[in-house]
Amino acid sequence: MKEPQSTLDAGCLQGSGFMQQGDYDSARESYEKTLQEDADNVEALYGLGLIHQHFESYQTASDYYARALNVTRIHPVLLNNFGIVSAYLGDYPKAINAFEQAIALKPGFADARRNLARIYIESGEYEKGVQTYHNFLKENPGDVAGLISFAGLYQEIGDSESARYLYEKVLEIEPENTLALNGLEPRVVPA
Repeated sequence: MKEPQSTLDAGCLQGSGFMQQGDYDSARESYEKTLQEDADNVEALYGLGLIHQHFESYQTASDYYARALNVTRIHPVLLNNFGIVSAYLGDYPKAINAFEQAIALKPGFADARRNLARIYIESGEYEKGVQTYHNFLKENPGDVAGLISFAGLYQEIGDSESARYLYEKVLEIEPENTLALNGLEPRVVPA
């Protein structure tokens, strides 16, 4: 395995620029051209994975991310995205492993920690998921995305009091947060 390139080559910079502009076709062409010159270019593989993930072609995205991970395993963002597409493909053990590796490389990686909690719950490891959310929020009490996710979980299981508490915490941080405001609206249960 080699280390990821420390600077992007011109093709990858161009591809990244196209992606930022929303020109995915040109970005794809740029990354593919880079891969013709360097089949192990992590940034080009990652960029192609992102493009396919964006268009919900999860298996193809997974394949590009896996190729990049064969080159390097020290890329937390790549591992996080690999975990996301693995979860979409229903491969929860692979997703959990990827999120755990991303967190091991970058312990404060909030997205990976939230994703790990979510995937534990989705995969049936409810207690691990709740504990992971709890630990994350204890360390990051102002993380709005984490508070909203955890509140949604409480809503799903019918614990409206805990959900309400977390939505109110969100509104202390972001008074106009529409997700929290909507979460606090009374629910009408059909008869």
